[in-house]
Formats: sequence, structure tokens, C-alpha cells
Amino acid sequence: MIATVLWPARHAVDSIEPMDHKGALLRLAIPMIALKVWFAILLLRFAPTRDTLVWIAATHWTLILVIGVMVGPCIALFRLLRARARRAHFRRAEFTADAQCSALWETVSRLEGDG
Repeated sequence: MIATVLWPARHAVDSIEPMDHKGALLRLAIPMIALKVWFAILLLRFAPTRDTLVWIAATHWTLILVIGVMVGPCIALFRLLRARARRAHFRRAEFTADAQCSALWETVSRLEGDG
């Protein structure tokens, strides 16, 4: 409703629809996290003191929290994608008779050769 007041009706924002541009968040977050990790590695590499470790822990605690929260969903997503890939493989194998026919043909020809 606020967007309708600020802009004409042709530019109204519909907040009911899901966000379509989730990739923009990842395009910002991934390089920032990578830069933060790289900076911590460089600090530990060139100044490996206790003070440096305390400073990194104090300034990077949010990164540790985010990574800790994201481990569970990442494991679930990995298992889901693996299950989908296996299901697709089994569906293709069900309708592809190449492997089954060749094994069956070898068995039949072996039995006919013995008789």
C-alpha cells in the first residue's frame, strides 16, 4: 500500500509474491564471506600471535554463527539433491533396456550353447 502511494500504479510493488531475485543476495554475500575468510587466513599466516587470534574471534564471530546455522540446511540440501539424482538415475534405468537386455542375451546364448 505504501508503494502505491509513493509511485504510480504501474510501478506498484506487490509484496505478496515471493522474492524473485534471491541470487542478488548470494552475489553479495559469497564474495564478502570469502574476503573475510581470506583476510583471517592472511592475518593468522603473517601474525600468528594470541592477540591476533583473539581479534579475529572478536571480529569474525558473526561468520562463525552464520556458518554454524547454515551447516544443517546444507546437509539437508545435499541429501535432497543426491536422492533426486538417484531417483532420476533409476527412472532412466527403468526405461533403458540396454544393460538388462545384454545380460539377458548373454544368459540365453550361454544356455543355448550348452544344450
